[in-house]
Amino acid sequence: MNLKPALLVALLASLVLLTGCTKPATWVGVTPGELVVCERLAVRIDGAWSRLEGTQQPKHDVWTSEGMPLDQLHFYTGLAEGEAFVPVKDRPADKPIPRFRKDMQAQDVVEMYEAFASRDGSVFKLEKLSPAKFADESGFRFEFSRVRKGDEVRTRGVAYGAIHRGELFLMVYEAPRIHYFTKHLPQVEAIAQSARPREKG
Repeated sequence: MNLKPALLVALLASLVLLTGCTKPATWVGVTPGELVVCERLAVRIDGAWSRLEGTQQPKHDVWTSEGMPLDQLHFYTGLAEGEAFVPVKDRPADKPIPRFRKDMQAQDVVEMYEAFASRDGSVFKLEKLSPAKFADESGFRFEFSRVRKGDEVRTRGVAYGAIHRGELFLMVYEAPRIHYFTKHLPQVEAIAQSARPREKG
């Protein structure tokens, strides 16, 4: 897949604006081994990953293996009642930001994520939803496909989620369906299986 440099810059700029970054964001290599994401989720890493620093989002971390936008791994850690995946300013009144409720079921969380992932006009489709252990809880796993609005790239995604003590923990991996998704899926599955919540300090 040949993506123009201008498109890569535009997509990264969009991510920076979305997350409310006030200083230049940089990619930093993730050292293999155990790592605590956003101080709330311990995971074990095996492979070459980089994480985006400088976004000032204490409950959201973004990683990539191939580089944005070829693949992206998102962690949402410890979302409390009424919180959204990522704060978005100047949201129209007729398109409210989907927010977490601690009484949500798995399907509700999927719908919350769908609303978030399609907010820019991208087309989201749920492919599969099933029970799965995640973050020491009886959580869920869902697979989805998406056609990105900005570049019309068809992607595949997989997500693991659970509500732990009234807080939402969600890990989402997405990449173009050709080559990149299947290339890193085994590593992503292993990260999900290693995930353990950390209580607030």
